Amino acid sequence: MKLIIGLGNPGSRYRLTRHNFGQLVLEILSERWKIPLGIEGDFCIFGRGFLNTEEVVLVKPLTFMNASGAAAAEWFNRVPVNTNTVLVIHDDLDLPEGDVRMKKGGGHGGHRGLMSVMAETGTSDFSRVRIGTGRPPGRERDREAIVEWLLEPMDQETLTRLEPAFLKAAKCIEDFVLYGIDRAMEHCNKRNSV
Repeated sequence: MKLIIGLGNPGSRYRLTRHNFGQLVLEILSERWKIPLGIEGDFCIFGRGFLNTEEVVLVKPLTFMNASGAAAAEWFNRVPVNTNTVLVIHDDLDLPEGDVRMKKGGGHGGHRGLMSVMAETGTSDFSRVRIGTGRPPGRERDREAIVEWLLEPMDQETLTRLEPAFLKAAKCIEDFVLYGIDRAMEHCNKRNSV
């Protein structure tokens, strides 16, 4: 079984923000793979289904980003966790806007959602898909500007510009489910791969 967790914040206020890139991609996967997100767990909603012959669970935390670990822990106890079975999708402030990268294990890089997942589950041994948000132009180190950048809803022009990144991330995750992290990374981390 493959476990895919899309990080973000709950509610319509945050749905189309940069901090919700993980959940936006999860919604694309849900639609593409015909795995509805409708079953309620303690800290998440989830959907179970198959991609070809691979069983997949898609998990959308109902907690705020900084408490994402509660939803992860709910599932890490049911699935053998390693870099070929569990993948977390999240935004990344330090990647240029729209860049998509895959990674095996590692640290949290200051991302509070990943910090929470690692703290609650006691492991960093899972794969990640990182989608770049970039930083607010001209205010790259301004904490207040960064929070606004991540939590302000994006306009249609921005969403349209970022759509190729979301579709690339979805394809990278599909490769992860079907072929494992090494092959998925090989394709996903090429600069112009789609």
